[in-house]
Amino acid sequence: MELTIKKDFMLTDINKNVTRDGKPFLRLVLNDSEGTRHNGIMFDSNRLAFEPAGGDVVTVEGVLQQYSGQTQLKITMMEKKENADPSLFLPTSGLDADKLLKELKDLLDERVKTDYLKAFIRLFFSDERMIDKFKKSPAAKAVHHAYVNGLLEHTLSVAKLAVLMGDYYGEKANTEHLLFGALFHDMGKVVELDSKLGFDYTNSGKLLGHLIQGIMLFRNLADKVDGFPEEVKDLICHMIASHHGFLEFGSPKKPKTVEALILHHIDDMDAKINTFSSIFVKDEVLDAGWSGYDRLLERQIFKHGYKEEV
Repeated sequence: MELTIKKDFMLTDINKNVTRDGKPFLRLVLNDSEGTRHNGIMFDSNRLAFEPAGGDVVTVEGVLQQYSGQTQLKITMMEKKENADPSLFLPTSGLDADKLLKELKDLLDERVKTDYLKAFIRLFFSDERMIDKFKKSPAAKAVHHAYVNGLLEHTLSVAKLAVLMGDYYGEKANTEHLLFGALFHDMGKVVELDSKLGFDYTNSGKLLGHLIQGIMLFRNLADKVDGFPEEVKDLICHMIASHHGFLEFGSPKKPKTVEALILHHIDDMDAKINTFSSIFVKDEVLDAGWSGYDRLLERQIFKHGYKEEV
């Protein structure tokens, strides 16, 4: 059953193409004010009175239909809204970014005792431009923590897990180094993704990616700290470079230290658990039941309602 809608959206992921008979059309993603992403298509796009760009807020009229097993909005009319606020169309977690940031800073202040590492932390938190981006950035475009301040939330979670794992393994792992890996493993996303474009990739993000960008950001700060050993810089950069775990997942190196191995697994675990939660929300699995098939995870996932009897 098709449903006709008229609604305001923010545009992202705009792809221009032509049909077999040479007529231009657009494929794009539209974000609504509830934080939901919709795939859209518009034929005869030469009818538009403006040139669509990422971050544009538009009024769209069209029909929701099923195409190749996915819901798609077939657009019949699209008009640009001038002076609209794109941030109103970005998904949010509802969490307080300032509280998350304070919790992360307090954790680092408590657990980092080495002088040059403490100096790095002070330098990092004094960079207002960096911290502002850090507070607003998503942790991913569409997979896990894909909402405003998602990067901060994910980083705090990984930092907490780093402390737990570092304490558990004791002398086998350097908890301070592990915390630095947790802090900077995804920091490159502050320049890889642009919230003003609806979490789209920047040119730099497409060319380099957040692993390389994270290493560059870390080295830039570490090189300003007197007495920061080159070997420790390399150990932390290795954690950033290898945290995806496998070459086929984008890491130029596999984890080769205990800290790098731990970071890979706690990062992956936190991302996967957040992905599970987002799928349950998307598929409206409330108390218990199965989600739809997720192509990224290659499975359905089950939300159980089992509770231990008291």
